[in-house]
Amino acid sequence: MEKLSTIWISHVGLHSFRSLDSLIIRECHKLVTIFPSYMGERLQTLQSLTITNCKLVENIFDFSNIPQSCDINETNLDNIILEMLPNLVNIWKDDISEILKYNNLRSIGVDRSPNLKYLFPLSVFIGLEKLEVLKVRKCWAMKEIVAWDKHASVDAINFKFPHLNTLSLLYLYNLRSFYPRTHTLEWPALKELRIVNCSMLEGFTSEITNSRVQPIVLATKKVHKVCF
Repeated sequence: MEKLSTIWISHVGLHSFRSLDSLIIRECHKLVTIFPSYMGERLQTLQSLTITNCKLVENIFDFSNIPQSCDINETNLDNIILEMLPNLVNIWKDDISEILKYNNLRSIGVDRSPNLKYLFPLSVFIGLEKLEVLKVRKCWAMKEIVAWDKHASVDAINFKFPHLNTLSLLYLYNLRSFYPRTHTLEWPALKELRIVNCSMLEGFTSEITNSRVQPIVLATKKVHKVCF
């Protein structure tokens, strides 16, 4: 599949792929965008997405050209795994919260995507109340988990995720904050917190409220320690 440059055709029928619930893409080194704008209304049944070792992929969901007048759709996407995508710039490109909702997402893991500067747009992240597992590893350009939205109507945000139980941030050397503006994190179900070699990250654990975290693994280049 190394010569595959596109997965979908632009004139695909609206009800095509309506039974598709799992998609695995590996070693497709000419793909740049996984889901272009014309696929926005055809992904309601997709539950699991895995993309591994695709050298040119820059965007996963690029629905920026969908007209704002389109109906709002809620996806059934439950699990996302992204690994070894050296050119990945955006998982969600631009603000698509008024077009597609990802409220059913429970697990996301991203590994070895060195050009990814943030994981979520704010508009996507605040709708993920079912999220249970969040893991990010070796994304060396990442500066924040949630990107600041200049159009946000509030100055301070209280992030509430009642089901999140596992948070793992590993080898994110440029990570400075979870969200770059005033915020609090409320995750009462959090049981496992792993922060390893995130030497630029400061004050993160003090932002977490109403959580009982055990075990906790904290390690940076400056201070190496394990707390249980």
